[in-house]
Amino acid sequence: MDRYLLTSEILKTFENINSENILNKLNLSFKGENAILMLLNEYGGRSTPSKLLERLDFTAARLSAIIKSLENKGFVEKIQNESDKRSTIVALTENGFKHFSKLREDIVRNASIVIEQLGENDVCEFLRIIKRLVDIASTENME
Repeated sequence: MDRYLLTSEILKTFENINSENILNKLNLSFKGENAILMLLNEYGGRSTPSKLLERLDFTAARLSAIIKSLENKGFVEKIQNESDKRSTIVALTENGFKHFSKLREDIVRNASIVIEQLGENDVCEFLRIIKRLVDIASTENME
């Protein structure tokens, strides 16, 4: 198959993934609120908004709106930064930790179903290819 046909097939496959909402169905989508919860968990439950922005492809306004939504749900709270009184810390609440734990359990459960159906060989091949894509994207001049 030539490069153009392969590229077309890849794009069509990604379009199908998006149109079928597959990543969300598998709970593998870490966008919006889930991305912030994941990072807060990774950072031990607390972070400054600026540290979150370093890792997320969000505007400050979008981050602020998502944090407000998480606050309204009782998953995070903003507290004054003791080392710099001018800034705040975003902290996971107990409910936030519980919610993230359930989200993570759902991901593990859904991934287990996929792994079982794919089989070990296909999963290993998938991981090899994904790791190769990450390597290529991090070393090549890609926009």
